Amino acid sequence: MRIRGRQQLIGCFLAAWLALGVGGALAEDAASVSNAIDTTAPAVVSLETRLQQLEQNHAALATQHEEMIVENQRLRSQVEAMTASLDDALDRSSGSGGEGAFANGGGPIGQGPSSRWSFDDQPDDIRGDEPEPAEGEQRTASTFGEGFKWTTHDGEFDMAFHNETQLDVRAYEQNDSEPVNQFGFYTSRMRLYFNGSLTEPIEYSVSVNKGLGDLNLLDAYFNFNYDSRFQFRVGRFRVPYTYDWYALSNQFLPTPERSVFAINYGYNRNWALMLHGERGDEKGEYAVALSAGPRNQYYDFNADKDVLAYLNLRPLQDNEELPALKYWNVGGSMAYGIQDQAPRPRQFWTSLNATDSEGADEAAPWFLELNDDVRERGPRHLWDVHSALYYKQLTLMTGWETGYNSYSVGDDPYLRVPTHGWHAQFGYFLTGEELTRRTFVEPLHPFDLRDEKRGLGAIEVQSRYDEFTVGDEIFSGGFADRNEWTGHVKTIDSGVNWYLNKFTKIYFDWQHAMFAQPIPYRPGGMQHHSNLFWTRFQIYF
Repeated sequence: MRIRGRQQLIGCFLAAWLALGVGGALAEDAASVSNAIDTTAPAVVSLETRLQQLEQNHAALATQHEEMIVENQRLRSQVEAMTASLDDALDRSSGSGGEGAFANGGGPIGQGPSSRWSFDDQPDDIRGDEPEPAEGEQRTASTFGEGFKWTTHDGEFDMAFHNETQLDVRAYEQNDSEPVNQFGFYTSRMRLYFNGSLTEPIEYSVSVNKGLGDLNLLDAYFNFNYDSRFQFRVGRFRVPYTYDWYALSNQFLPTPERSVFAINYGYNRNWALMLHGERGDEKGEYAVALSAGPRNQYYDFNADKDVLAYLNLRPLQDNEELPALKYWNVGGSMAYGIQDQAPRPRQFWTSLNATDSEGADEAAPWFLELNDDVRERGPRHLWDVHSALYYKQLTLMTGWETGYNSYSVGDDPYLRVPTHGWHAQFGYFLTGEELTRRTFVEPLHPFDLRDEKRGLGAIEVQSRYDEFTVGDEIFSGGFADRNEWTGHVKTIDSGVNWYLNKFTKIYFDWQHAMFAQPIPYRPGGMQHHSNLFWTRFQIYF
């Protein structure tokens, strides 16, 4: 009603203005005709001349009348455009229906920033002359792209919210496989991320997790980024050991989980201080960290700290003669420290990260378990080299890891136990999507069943071969039972990844695990190999 009233008022005003304008013009022209007649009154002027003057004045009046009609139509179109813009602006601002992420016109996931209406992205004809913020005032705007983001007017302060949810359906071939369920539903990860900046160079991230890992606090760190080549990070985060852990986020992996070595002997998250950076031309990046040491723990149990270092290069990025190697990554990492704590992991898995979470044994069997009185004690030296190639639709990655961990039984002298592993994997998009690194995939034709938007989504085939070995010292040193467990396992993962849209992904994976000797999968039951049929539903934005 308010808008209709405004339209009627504007219409009446314009009609009156036009009427006055046209009437006045006609009156002036009539007066000019009268004057013309009066000024030509002398008898010397013939009647024919007077008639010619009247015809000229009449033609002039007709021309002015036609110009008035055209002007009236132009003004009417302008009024209609102005009222339509006003309607649209008020509908957007009053129709958001909420606060927070949707307060400035937020909409459904996947529409992207172009669907937002906020102070910083209004069209000029709607925005008008918005007053600048008062001194000290920080106007905010919200957008959705890869997560919901709130930003102050000057861009100095912002916060983004992300969600990751992974729901697993796991099915094993063995019957009566308790305590491992033959067929089960699990929440592998449910994570909430909050990150942004407190002034543009000072970045922060806080995240929490609930899932098979059963962590409360996942990440909590500050990053000081005054120069991208020399950044400083402090807090709890993924520390720089193995390309799997440091360079690849789990949401973007070709396989549901990382390599067997990475999920067992990778550091995962640690409390650490880290100096890191990258070249401006993206040809290389490095990281050096001083970390607490215990894998995926919240506390350190001794005064010694671990040193980790990481280097990744793109040596042929500018070589125009070898375009296929433009996004070839090569590098390595190392970790050195002295430990004294309960071992982590105590159970070794092929499809779960190292965890002591209650219920984890319901989701997957393990192939090696350390005895109750074992401690991780003494030096830890680990190395890794990696290669990763991204070319159009193709992903090729490989890694080789080696080194040793030290264990003891109680307070006995420690014994070094060697370990090594390697893996090779590939992924290929059948639907034509191209990558330069593992990150969000934007399907060329997002999945949709509506007639006007029909699409299949993106389809990626993937496979990985993986080997992992713990030295025989794990048994000869009295750390595990040779009659029940094995220190050597091979796995093959093969499957299809279906990207419905940029934020929704479904994994279909078959994992075939081969053990060097039979291991128990239930009391009284032994297996020489294991087949896991694995479906994962993932959203991440």
